[in-house]
Amino acid sequence: MIAITFDIDWSPDTIVDDVIAVLDAYKIPATLFCTNFTKDNSGNSSSLIGRVHERHEIALHPDFQYVENYAMEWDELLTLYPAAKGWRSHNGMSGWPIMKGAMNRGLRYEVFSSVFSDYVAPCQVNRALPDYHVYTTAFWDSHMLHATEFSWTFDDIPLRNLFQDDDKIVVLGFHPNILYYDMRTINEYDVRKPSYHAVDAKSSFHRRKPLGAMKLMLELAEAVPQKHFTTLSAFGAMVGLWQR
Repeated sequence: MIAITFDIDWSPDTIVDDVIAVLDAYKIPATLFCTNFTKDNSGNSSSLIGRVHERHEIALHPDFQYVENYAMEWDELLTLYPAAKGWRSHNGMSGWPIMKGAMNRGLRYEVFSSVFSDYVAPCQVNRALPDYHVYTTAFWDSHMLHATEFSWTFDDIPLRNLFQDDDKIVVLGFHPNILYYDMRTINEYDVRKPSYHAVDAKSSFHRRKPLGAMKLMLELAEAVPQKHFTTLSAFGAMVGLWQR
């Protein structure tokens, strides 16, 4: 099965809504890792609660960089999204104190942001946290911006032979801004980074034939039947992770 995941990363509401609408057209669920929008000084991002269809899962995307008080970061984010059950850290910050804080607050899974080339099943990683599981990531759109040979087609997605296996989950990671502007290269990303919180609708995927990240997303949605897409909590429940 496939878990489409997004790191929201303070993307403007307009961009997030447009990208999620693409999945909604195919009734494909996604797991949305939400950042603390109150820290966005631009005021262009806000809560996803009430903005997305119930097929989508809202999870957490905490930022522990340069933070001494992990508890405060957890509590502030869970105040905004109290129903969240999973998380993926901004820039991969994790470790025992952070994981323990997650478990103590009722979170039951984490997604490692590092890319694993081989399939790794969701698993327990610490005997002291028996009900806590980790998923691994198979693909990041941001990583492929550095890969000049990547075709941005369905045939280049890793582990695609497992997409229709109901006992396995392939986690694919995307960013709203990369999809919205249909990026293909790191140069495109670097050019747009200074205006990350603004919206340039004239340069969006709506205005031209997609050739990059959005092309890949559309090919994925067309190639794989909708029943093989799921959220991370739904997959965990289906295979019994939370009962072990």
